[in-house]
Amino acid sequence: MDQTDPRQGPPTDDRAWLLDACAAITDQPVDADANLFEQGLTSLGVVRLSGAIQRRHGLRLGAVDLHDHPTVTQLSALIADRKESGV
Repeated sequence: MDQTDPRQGPPTDDRAWLLDACAAITDQPVDADANLFEQGLTSLGVVRLSGAIQRRHGLRLGAVDLHDHPTVTQLSALIADRKESGV
């Protein structure tokens, strides 16, 4: 199983999965603490990443969420918060 493909089964660590998903979508390695948009995430990539997050976590994150949390570290924290709060 290719763990860099965000459509396939998740690694156990959500942050690692998110790094892999972003790398697959941008077609390059990403830095967890750097802005994803500055690392090649496009509007189409936002749609793909949002869909991957929804499939993995059952959470609906929109473009505004990704723009407000533009790093893997921030996005991972948002996902954890939403999962914990059940939103």
